[in-house]
Amino acid sequence: MPQPTSDARTPDPRLARTLWQWLALGFIAMLVVPAARGPVYLLGNMPFWLLIAPGLGLLTLYRHALVAACRAVLVRAPRRRRRSGVGQARRRHAALRQPLLRRA
Repeated sequence: MPQPTSDARTPDPRLARTLWQWLALGFIAMLVVPAARGPVYLLGNMPFWLLIAPGLGLLTLYRHALVAACRAVLVRAPRRRRRSGVGQARRRHAALRQPLLRRA
């Protein structure tokens, strides 16, 4: 029985290697074997089992690393700077507003 690692977010390397191999072989099978692109009576749609299932497995396996990478990109994204020289809009003084109201 394998020893648990100190970090629970570290993926099992054997599972990761198996999923990568499954994805690579599925990709090669899709390119080389035309019958692999269609449905199979007992298994369903073969592209799902050859490409999508191992891809989803890899996404699930590396979800913590993907979230951390997305956060790092979002934090480093430059923020929009305010235009220099343009201040915030201010209210008109009451003395300037009253003549406009009297004309109507």
